[in-house]
Amino acid sequence: MAPRAFVWESQLAHLPSDVFAWHTRPGAFQRFNPPWRPVRVTKEPGSIQDGASITLALPLLGPLKIPWLLIHRDYRESEQFCDEQVSGPFRSWKHTHSFIPLGPSSCLMRDSILFELPRGTSFLAPLFERELRRLFYFRHAVLKNDLSLHSRFKSTARKTILISGSSGFIGTALCAFLSTAGHTVIRLVRAAPSAANERSWDPERGELDPAVFDGVDVVIHLGGEGLLSKRWTAEFKERIVSSRVKSSFLLCHAISNLPRKPEVVLMASATGFYGDTGDTITDELSPAGSGFLAETSHAWELSASRALNDTTRLVSLRIGTVLNPRGGALKEMLPVFKLGAGGPLGSGKQFVSWIALQDLLGIIEHSIFTQSVRGPINVVAPEPVRNREFAIALGRALRRPAFIPTPAPLLRLMFGEVADAALLSSCRVVPTKALESGYVFQFADLLDAIRFECGISPGS
Repeated sequence: MAPRAFVWESQLAHLPSDVFAWHTRPGAFQRFNPPWRPVRVTKEPGSIQDGASITLALPLLGPLKIPWLLIHRDYRESEQFCDEQVSGPFRSWKHTHSFIPLGPSSCLMRDSILFELPRGTSFLAPLFERELRRLFYFRHAVLKNDLSLHSRFKSTARKTILISGSSGFIGTALCAFLSTAGHTVIRLVRAAPSAANERSWDPERGELDPAVFDGVDVVIHLGGEGLLSKRWTAEFKERIVSSRVKSSFLLCHAISNLPRKPEVVLMASATGFYGDTGDTITDELSPAGSGFLAETSHAWELSASRALNDTTRLVSLRIGTVLNPRGGALKEMLPVFKLGAGGPLGSGKQFVSWIALQDLLGIIEHSIFTQSVRGPINVVAPEPVRNREFAIALGRALRRPAFIPTPAPLLRLMFGEVADAALLSSCRVVPTKALESGYVFQFADLLDAIRFECGISPGS
């Protein structure tokens, strides 16, 4: 039986050389990795030139993975490269990536695949091709959005960026996003370095060698105990505060004493800074609220600004509810909503200040290069929605009903203090500073954002 053919292509308003270069950089595979069925890289290729190989672990069922060895062939700079199966789940597989000029500043990106399924499984070909359509819709959408965001700063010198908290779902995406833009990303890790792009520290012991900042232009601090990862016992709340305040102060104090300081320091914070503000529209000029989340956010922002003492531009990223299936609230909600059992939390009247992960990455990049951005910046989409509207949008994206409410008493029973602080409180936050400084949102519409982040095409 002859191999089956699959083709997916998109027109991009970028030079073939720029699109090709994006594919050659560290992080490209991670950006393309589908959140609904993530593939693990067990052996990095190092390049996409002829002879380089990559080994993947394809998800099968639960923890079961299938090893897949691919080799790169037919490399032509700015024109094409191929991945061909050496061993793995298919009888044969050859994937050609083509970059075809269309005009002075645009190209056609074409993915062409010739494949043969294992013997006796040809009846599964329609289902497999449906999965391929979903995958390549997602990949081309990510590529288009990344290139759009990166193009604003294409002519600016590339940076060396030090990132703490790089193993979390935001940190992992950020490292890949900035790497594909051509920046050098260094991970600040707590264990001994295991790769050339890692440097270590121990915030618990207050240990930080100033040498970790050598050659660094930008510092991004995403570390700290997960706010919503456990019930808030007195001990865990102390760990939340300590992990953020101590690490922020340690980093910024060390930076303030450097003879050559980074150009900018970005610190993760949260819209929880404002507390429960009901229906009141809240921007960066609004005061800190009350309650544990607000007091914690205020304390860790203050620890950074006091330690840095105006020696370096400081940006506090007040991050809202981040939409991505790999982590945060959406990861927890998806299984329930896919079963058709989702719905509003409590009354559903409380506002949710959300942001697509793609725009969170974009605002961080924007903040690095935009000198006017300093102090707090709200990392949220322009249109916060009520919780019931959020539930309706998620149900619509998944094509599931979303009308079963979760009563507030049940949420309090399940989550304790977290329920009132994070699930039932209302915070109608707007991104005034991002908009006024020229950031253009990729996803201002909630339904579009959910579909993009989950890899759901509007017509699927």
